[in-house]
Order: sequence, then structure tokens, then C-alpha cells
Amino acid sequence: MYGSFSGINRKIQLKYQPHGIGKESKIGYSSSIPISCDCTDECDNTQPCLLVVVKWGGELTAAGKQQAETLGKAFRCIYPGGDGHYGKDPGLGLLRLHSTYRHDLKIYASDEGRVQMTAAAFAKGFLALEGELPPILVQMVKSANTNGLLDNDNDCRHYQQMVKRRINEVMSKNSDFTAEDIATLVPTGARSIINAMQYVKSPYRACGRLFEHVRLLSNRLAWLSRSSKERSRIHLYQGESWDLLLRRWGKLLKDFRSPEGEYDLSKISDIYDNIKYDLQHNSGILLESEVQDFFMCAKSLADIIVPQEYGITKEEKLVIGQRICTPLMRKILSDARYTDVDECTRLHAG
Repeated sequence: MYGSFSGINRKIQLKYQPHGIGKESKIGYSSSIPISCDCTDECDNTQPCLLVVVKWGGELTAAGKQQAETLGKAFRCIYPGGDGHYGKDPGLGLLRLHSTYRHDLKIYASDEGRVQMTAAAFAKGFLALEGELPPILVQMVKSANTNGLLDNDNDCRHYQQMVKRRINEVMSKNSDFTAEDIATLVPTGARSIINAMQYVKSPYRACGRLFEHVRLLSNRLAWLSRSSKERSRIHLYQGESWDLLLRRWGKLLKDFRSPEGEYDLSKISDIYDNIKYDLQHNSGILLESEVQDFFMCAKSLADIIVPQEYGITKEEKLVIGQRICTPLMRKILSDARYTDVDECTRLHAG
């Protein structure tokens, strides 16, 4: 599964670099695994170029599959005649529809493999389908990118960049959060974010503590991978290789903190996702004495940053959300107008 570049969970991105790439972009997931490059140190790295990113996009776990199917069943009960979740025949109203209608259902998702598999699992629960997910995905899941449903205008990105700068400004302080910081970052008064800020206290020191946890775990994984006894004792979830596990954490270690000591806050959510994943599925690689603080540190920082990425104030959240949802709302409006005039939606249509 992990031995070659193939499958729905692999992805390739092409990124235009108007100012060229630095030396760090020529290195793979860790500094000990360089990727060959024909360029020399004398090459002009400031020329515009195209950066090819080849990476693993993550995959749907068994728990995620079950949750998506359960959500689909819950949506099925909302349809008229579904009798609710506790009905004798939950969701029967939707299932009574003609099969041609149900099989013509299209679910839109991004191009991420794990997202499309999640959509397929939802469709399986929604329509009470049998069998594996790939055939359901092929028949019912469509790319939202192809239809322009995920297109954001430049104005939206402008607002998001403004929000990002304000978050970075507050989160880069090497001192405890003040009442003024809380008022600046949480004008909505969201209790979950305020609690996270009170737990974190000093954002810069918390990032340093999180970086140290990532470094210690990376060192521990390197030691475990060299011990044949430990490798035979620990079975990684879904057949993940030790090489991929090392690269996964090695990349986070490399990207999270710059040589100048500055932290990339966009990596905090990635660190939180990874530690949560390994805590659930690969607990054997973690030390009990450290994992609690590691998880809480990553979770608290993520609880501050992630909910704010699409706006800090209510007005910003509304403006950004409005611009993100506009393509979807236009699609819904277009479909509604089509069904209003097309004869195929009439009972007398033959």
C-alpha cells in the first residue's frame, strides 16, 4: 500500500513560484533524505519556476468511514416519511423514491482522495447501499473543483490574509496573553477559544514546548525504527511503513520552526491531526509520560488558530463565508430554476 506512488490518496500539486525556490525546497521530507537536483549552488534560484509537490494526502480510517455512514443514515431520516431516527423504518421515505432518481444523485467533494472516500461512505449510508466504497465513489461523487464550487475570489483571499496577519501578530508574543489580547483575538467571546488561551498562556513558549515534543518523538521514532525487537512488537495502523512514519514526523519537525526560531503557525493543525491520529491508532510509539502534555499543547494552540482562520469578528466571518459559499449558492439557484421549467420534473412527464 505504501510502497509506490499510486492510489486515490496520493496527490500531485503544481505551484507557481514567481520568485524561484530556495535551497530548502530541494530537500525532501527530512534533511537526511535529499532529492537529487541538477542545479548547483551557482544556479540562479530567483527565476520563476514551477514547483511539483508529490505527497500522500491522508486516508479515511475505519472510524471515519463509520461516522460518515452514520451521518448519511441520519440525513436519510430527515426526508419526509423518514419517521426520524427512532422510527420503525428510519429513512424509508427517501428509499421509496424511484431508483432512477436515487441513482442519479451526485455528491460534490474536493479532489482530496480521503474527502471523496468520505463522501462515498456518506452516500452508502444515505441510500442504504451495499458493497465497497470505490464503485460508489465512481458513480456518485463528483469533483467540486471541476464545477467551480470551490473557487474563491481574490477579495476573499485578501480578507483571509488580513486575518492571518492579525493572528500571527498576537500568537508571536513571547509573553502571557493579556485581557487586551483576548479582546483582540476573541471579540465574539467564544468560551472554547478563551479557555484555550488561558491554558496556553504564552503562545511563543507554548510553540517552543510543542516543537520540543515533536523533536523528542522524532528521535524516539528513529530509535524504534532501528530496533528489530521494537519494530516487531509495534504494529503500525493500516500497514503504514516505518519509513513513512519517520518522514511524516520529520517533515513536521523541519517545517514547524525556521532556523531563525520563527514558528509556522499553519503547521499547528497538522501536528494536532498527527498526534491525535497516532494517539488513537499507534499509541505504542508514544511515551505515556509525555503524550498528555503533547496532545493538550497541540490541541489548545489549534483551538485558538483554526476557528479564527475564516474571520475573527462576526462581520469578517460573514464576509469570508459569503464569498466562499457564493459558487455553491449559484449552483443551487441554477438547479432550482432548471427544475422549475423543465418538463422532466412534472408528474405527467412521459
